[in-house]
Amino acid sequence: MPAAKTDKPAKIDKPAKIVLPEAGLLKLVPIKGKGRGVITTRPIRRGKLVEASPVIPMKKGDRLDRSTVLSHYPFAWEKPPHVQAFPLGFAGLLNHSDTPNCKIEADLEGEVLCIYAIRNIEAGAELTWNYGIDPWFEVAE
Repeated sequence: MPAAKTDKPAKIDKPAKIVLPEAGLLKLVPIKGKGRGVITTRPIRRGKLVEASPVIPMKKGDRLDRSTVLSHYPFAWEKPPHVQAFPLGFAGLLNHSDTPNCKIEADLEGEVLCIYAIRNIEAGAELTWNYGIDPWFEVAE
């Protein structure tokens, strides 16, 4: 009689450290002149990790054509063979500002994007970050 098969767990080198926003902290709303944006419903203190959300790493051949709406969302991802990553959380929904209240850092090993508050943010304020590139659109402040 053959031995029974066992399902072995997949080897995980470093699991992603996914951090979801506190329940009810963030809200996606229409922002005049910008389309949609993310606001906070409660104050956020400087230095707080607001979210660490997973991404889908993309190789050069996976990049989206600029004619598609989804092409506006990927982040640079410098972990060969990947060149971009598509965000699955709020990071892809934060608008640009030359005077942002957040920063977004890539955790390449954990394959997450981390949103941090870089100053105290009042309840009701829009969360913004500096894209770090010359936007291909007119920036509404």
